[in-house]
Amino acid sequence: MAARPVKSYGKKKYNFKDNRFKLLPDMKGFLCTCNYGEKDCQKEAINLLREYSEEKYKPSEETISTVEESAEIMDSLDTELESLSRKDNADWKKFTPSATGVGNCLFISTTVEDPCELMYKILEDIERTKVQKTKFLLRMLPILVTCKANITSITSACTIILPKYFSTEPTTFAIMFNHRYNNSVPRDKVIEELANQVVSFGPHTVDLSGGAKMTIIVEVVKSVCCLSVVRDYARFCKFNLLSVCGRPEKRTAEGENGDVEKSSSPKVKKQEENDQVKENSEEEKTESEPGEETTEMSEN
Repeated sequence: MAARPVKSYGKKKYNFKDNRFKLLPDMKGFLCTCNYGEKDCQKEAINLLREYSEEKYKPSEETISTVEESAEIMDSLDTELESLSRKDNADWKKFTPSATGVGNCLFISTTVEDPCELMYKILEDIERTKVQKTKFLLRMLPILVTCKANITSITSACTIILPKYFSTEPTTFAIMFNHRYNNSVPRDKVIEELANQVVSFGPHTVDLSGGAKMTIIVEVVKSVCCLSVVRDYARFCKFNLLSVCGRPEKRTAEGENGDVEKSSSPKVKKQEENDQVKENSEEEKTESEPGEETTEMSEN
C-alpha cells in the first residue's frame, strides 16, 4: 500500500537551490551584513536604496502634448496610468534580493549603472545629517562585479574594473580581503596579484595606515567572489552606516530652545538622582565651612 503524501501547512519554505534568487557570478549590487534580523535587514536595504535612487517623476513632453490635445478626460487618465505602471515595474526590478547561503549576509542585485555612486550619495547624506537610517543593516558595500572564487577568475575580472580607477594620476591604494565559508582562496597570493596589476598602470603606492584614497575590496562568499573599488574607505568607517552617523549614546537630544531632553530610562533617572544628591550635599558642606571659621574668629 502506497504511503499517503504528507501535507505541509503554513508558509512555503525558501528554495535556496533556485538560481533566480542566488548569488552568482557576473552580478553587481550591494553586499549587506547585519548582526540579526536578516529579513528586516533586507527590507531596510531595499527601502534605503529605493529612497536615494528614485527621482521625482516628471511626465514626458509626449504625455503632456497628448493630454492637451485629447478631448476626453478618460484618454488622458489612461495615458498617465500606463506611464506610472511602467515606472513602478522598472523600480521593482531595480533591486532584487539574492541569497548568499551565509548567515547575516545578503546580496541586493541591481540594474543601476554604477552602484558606488549611489552608495556615496547615501553615505554623504548620513554623514551630513547625522540621522540613523537603519536599525538592523550595519554595512553595505557596493559591488561592481562578481566572479568565481578562484585566482584566475579574480585576476581576469580585476583587469576589467581596475583600469578605470588607476589609469589616470598616481594615487595611494589598499586591498581589503575577507572570506566567508571559504578557505581555498589564498589571501596573500590574491593581494600580490592585484597589487602587481595596480602598479603596472602607473606609479601608485600602497598605504596601509588607513588613509588610502582608493581601496580594492575582495569579499569571498562561499564559491563567489565580490569585487569593487571604492574611495574614502576610512572616512566612511568601512561603509558602516551606524558608525558614519555617529554612536547614539554620544549624541545629545536637544530641543528647539537648546534644552536637553531627559531620558526615560530608569537607570539613567536613578543616576541623575544620585548625582543631584551629591551636588546638594557638597553645597551644604561648602555653606557650613564659612560658619565654622566665623565662630573660631569670635572665640579668639
